[in-house]
Amino acid sequence: MKQMKPVLPAFAPNPNAQHPIPSKTNTPKKWTFSFRFWKQIEYFGLDKTDSAWMVSVLEKLQVLSQENIESVLCSPEKKKYWRYHNIDWGQKNIPVQRADLDWITDTYRDNPEDYPFVQFQISKSLGRVIGFWDDKDTFNIVLLDPYHNMQPSKAYSYNVDPCGPLSCDYTTLLAAIDSLAESDCERKSCEIRYSYLDINSRSKQLESFGVYIVKMSDENRDLYADLKEKGHVKNIHDVLMVGIDGLIEGL
Repeated sequence: MKQMKPVLPAFAPNPNAQHPIPSKTNTPKKWTFSFRFWKQIEYFGLDKTDSAWMVSVLEKLQVLSQENIESVLCSPEKKKYWRYHNIDWGQKNIPVQRADLDWITDTYRDNPEDYPFVQFQISKSLGRVIGFWDDKDTFNIVLLDPYHNMQPSKAYSYNVDPCGPLSCDYTTLLAAIDSLAESDCERKSCEIRYSYLDINSRSKQLESFGVYIVKMSDENRDLYADLKEKGHVKNIHDVLMVGIDGLIEGL
């Protein structure tokens, strides 16, 4: 019997997204933030920042989290205070273009009218936070800009300051492990190296039987649980098949 393909809820762009004003609800919405699309790239990395700078970012997000979205976006005074404005992609010497942000879902990246990218300040000297509003009125942080590189200023001769990604302990550790696994050990039968290679071989063995181990973000895990609870999917296999079918149809 032919298996019915699960149907997920249709994606409907927010009609107010062009001017990112929150949806009209009885209860004003507070600012909420998502890091699902945040990434470090050249000119927007944290390799030259310190812990005090990161504390400043978190403190500013904490302050905005107490604000109603509408009270900020509908107030010229507050928008000026936060230096909140759309990104000018035609700015002289801008080091990145919207199309370069290829880790962001096409629906958002390729739809500048419904999802304009904006920025607000951490402080006048500490840089900017860059992102966009999605359909749930969540501000998705895409880039952190400690050196004002997104909008080069005439006052600084449109110069940009070099900076790059800062590796965390986890990614540094993984890189070190991979490097050790690829190195030649003086001992012909190095137990540690072969134990690591055995883990990789087990993963490939599972894949040969159609078993894949993946890690989901907290947000995607909650979304999957919601879809399952509402009966849109029965299990993670349904989600995978919808994704595969969607990719094939788009080819």
